[in-house]
Amino acid sequence: MIEKKLFLLDAYALIFRAYYALIKMPRVTQSGFNTSAIFGFVNTLEEILRKERPSHIAVCFDPPGPTFRDEAFEQYKGERAATPEDIKLSVPYIKDILRAYNIKVIEVAGFEADDVIGTLAVRAAKEGYTVYMMTPDKDFGQLVAPQILQYKPSHRGSDFEIRGEKEVCERYGLERTAQVIDLLALMGDKVDNIPGCPGVGEKTAIKWIQEYGSVENLLDHTADIKGKMREKVEQNREQILFSKFLATIRTDAPIDESIDNLRLHEPQSDQLFAIFRQLEFKTLIDRIGRRLGVGSEGKRVAQDDREENKGKVERKKVLKQDAKIGAPSLFGDEDFAVEGELTEQSSELPRLSLLPEDMHYFIVESSEALRELNEALAQAEVIGVNVVADGDNDMSAQLRGVAISTAPGRGWWIPAANAEGIAFWLDQMARVDLQKISANSKRDYVIAARLRKDTVTPLQNYYDVALAHYLLQPEMRHRIEDLASSYLNYDMQRGLSAEQSACEIADVVMQLKKPFSEALKRENLETLYRDMELPLVEVLADMELTGVALDVEALNTAASEMLVRIETLENEVCEMAGERFNVGSPAKVGEILFDKLKLDEKAKKTKTGQYSTSEDVLEKLTGRHPIVAKILEFRALRKLYSTYLVALPEAINPATGRVHTNYNQIVTATGRLSSTAPNLQNIPVRDDEGREIRRAFIPSPGNIFLSADYSQIELRLVADFAADETMLMAFAEGEDIHAITAAKIAHKEPADVTAAERRNAKTANFGILYGISAFGLSQRLGISRAEAKELIDGYFRSFPAVHHYMLESAEKAREQGYVETRFGRKRMLPDINSRNPVVRGYAERNAINAPIQGSAADIMKRAMITIWREMRRREMRSRMIMQVHDELNFDVVPEELEALREIVVAGMEEAYKGAVRLTASVGVGPNWLAAH
Repeated sequence: MIEKKLFLLDAYALIFRAYYALIKMPRVTQSGFNTSAIFGFVNTLEEILRKERPSHIAVCFDPPGPTFRDEAFEQYKGERAATPEDIKLSVPYIKDILRAYNIKVIEVAGFEADDVIGTLAVRAAKEGYTVYMMTPDKDFGQLVAPQILQYKPSHRGSDFEIRGEKEVCERYGLERTAQVIDLLALMGDKVDNIPGCPGVGEKTAIKWIQEYGSVENLLDHTADIKGKMREKVEQNREQILFSKFLATIRTDAPIDESIDNLRLHEPQSDQLFAIFRQLEFKTLIDRIGRRLGVGSEGKRVAQDDREENKGKVERKKVLKQDAKIGAPSLFGDEDFAVEGELTEQSSELPRLSLLPEDMHYFIVESSEALRELNEALAQAEVIGVNVVADGDNDMSAQLRGVAISTAPGRGWWIPAANAEGIAFWLDQMARVDLQKISANSKRDYVIAARLRKDTVTPLQNYYDVALAHYLLQPEMRHRIEDLASSYLNYDMQRGLSAEQSACEIADVVMQLKKPFSEALKRENLETLYRDMELPLVEVLADMELTGVALDVEALNTAASEMLVRIETLENEVCEMAGERFNVGSPAKVGEILFDKLKLDEKAKKTKTGQYSTSEDVLEKLTGRHPIVAKILEFRALRKLYSTYLVALPEAINPATGRVHTNYNQIVTATGRLSSTAPNLQNIPVRDDEGREIRRAFIPSPGNIFLSADYSQIELRLVADFAADETMLMAFAEGEDIHAITAAKIAHKEPADVTAAERRNAKTANFGILYGISAFGLSQRLGISRAEAKELIDGYFRSFPAVHHYMLESAEKAREQGYVETRFGRKRMLPDINSRNPVVRGYAERNAINAPIQGSAADIMKRAMITIWREMRRREMRSRMIMQVHDELNFDVVPEELEALREIVVAGMEEAYKGAVRLTASVGVGPNWLAAH
């Protein structure tokens, strides 16, 4: 007998969850429609259908208009922000998708989805169904019963969680699940604006429920409660009972739908896929089509054809190789032609010309095959290249082979073991007359340079599709799989061998150049790509190849000294706590701070039930007990120890004796570079420990370390963009901008400004520009919120032009949906007009700071290119070795020092011409610390 298994989905809870999960990297169609909520919801639904195989299912929505709770309590859910516009626009699509799935959409006027789920769950349980209420909402714990379970969605990679009576009762320390209502009645619910009893938190509420069993029994025995809490309970008797009314999920909503009518049926796949094509859900069409056994048009494939085609698509076998080709085919000799999605023509996007029946991919293992490849290259002006190597670091990655696409549908795999073939590839890389299309040209450059072991430029005339896409969509992913789907309407195949996949990538990469070239031109980003980002590839590759030397002995000495300090701090913390415990354990720290020392009665817990002891949480507690500052210091030192003092010596390349980081060009949305494996851009500079790490970075033997950095570049750009006369004058005359700011706010002369006032002004100068709130500023400066607000208001009164610039930036973003740097780099802001204040506020802050940070990043990139080219022109032996935020570092041959100093200063200061002059300061020494 088939199990009667009913799933009831809380629609809006899942929709909101999906939307906010992708808030920083939203899915957006080519027309600009944000499909994050729809995509996430459908993925969740598909996972349920695939994993759980329900026999019955329904999706429950809140109705338009007020419910009985709204009518009883005007402030119910009154604290909630307005629903984001993107979600409002998504809901009709989701309902259409559910109808195409043949899944019932249920909403009842006057009742919330909670009540609909509660009513259906209780009714179905009586009819012998096992019911799964799919929602993250803790309120549903009250309904859990032997045949009614809560099915909590997965979170950050975790699996779904099923809560039965045992789990709910253990979670809250209750005897029965219905007591969840009493718990909410006492502690209230901020999300739904249920008031509860003032001053009663979760711990107290649980304690009382354990003792009295229910709210009603508690109210009958208030004489037993001691102190002020008795007074609070008695004064709020009616409010507590009313809160229980609001928190109770109804199980008697007027629903005519029978449970049997919720039976899961086959979807109307043609309608479903039509909606998915409109929303550009190519991978979903493929995935669901395979699950249902239908083609991309939703038409069922015959069983025999399904099995045959499934195996062929997964192996991607191709037509017999041409008898004249001297290379073995990667895919065997079986004929291959697949009907369906891969050959279908889309009305919205041009179908990728590369079709299964046209694919010829070959292995280059012989001289004859290499000759055939050479003949193919002789006919080509553009090729796709995919260099495959194992390892995160470009300087130590081991080459596995190279895939080359010479024409749509024709690819060649050169294994690393074929020395003749790899040498041939290196020669092609250096050809000026042949354009190479890649998705990671810097990595190609570094690996080719390592193999050549000569001074010839290893990569000439190249085009990087990932770099192009980065300029077009800086906050989206740049994976080839995603780009193929979005721009070529082609889904990469599954089940291929590594060599087959490599050829497919080279093939796709080559065909991406045309749409990207057209898009860059259309968006006025062609100049930025051609003159800045593409030339920078060679500069960064050269820096990676050069690397930087380390004084390992100095690092080891610093590590030993830091270990002693860490152990001392650990002992001091344990002494303050009055017991020995693992200071490195967040859970134990939470128990000490909140259970033992009682530093915060309303301390928040994580999803796992542990106290949150993150850095921002502890920062707010520093004034309550000296142990908190010691714990923060312990953590900071331990992070430095593991991240740098131990890790840096291990990162030394044994072949070169130097550290070679990867500079990432397509990661940050602002245009800044980042570095990984290892990260050299986050070494702290404000404390002694961070400075000691910098001391270990040294030049080559006999050379000098030179460090050059911009002086307050972002503030100078603000002065320029806002045309603020006071700031422009201060920079022009070389005055202390922070002292000037403090003097303006405090109505003093700069000479009379105190150190504290200057420090506050410095924080304001940077923080206010990036949208810091009065609360955030008060936390950072350790002052009251009222003082922080007055500081912000005083700043805007003193610098009205800056305030006007900030308001104007946000308004311009609202009009056009993006902001730009002075060099044309765009930051897309799809949420700038959202009605949700949190979402909109995030976009508004980006509207203000992205042009500033992005312009500073562009200026640095332009300076790097100019300096590097001049060093090359003069054939200098000195090398640019590191870029860290606003700073450039060099390994300098002594006799070239003065010439290089002039080149660096000129290159940095002349990289941008505006109303304010940029200044670069230069220092030299035996190591990075001394030079900086």
